[in-house]
Amino acid sequence: MPGENSENTRFIKAIEPETTVLEEEKILRIRSELPGIAEEKIRIDLDKNLVTIWASDAANQYRKVISLPFDVKFSKKRFSDGVLELVLEKTIPD
Repeated sequence: MPGENSENTRFIKAIEPETTVLEEEKILRIRSELPGIAEEKIRIDLDKNLVTIWASDAANQYRKVISLPFDVKFSKKRFSDGVLELVLEKTIPD
């Protein structure tokens, strides 16, 4: 088609990463598979009971939103071999 240059057109694939949520007594572990992503390209948003994981590279954009039945606070993060692991503490209302 006129005006179209398919060689310069880049498509970013939107992907919902494979994610596992493990609930333990006082903590919650979230493991999300982000193959090929560099750790500095990962963003985590935490708002009470809503966790959003964003990550992107030149070809893929990962996004996962997890709604929880309770509020949590951030405890720690680990990223190794393309797997992000978040440890969140359940918050107990006053």
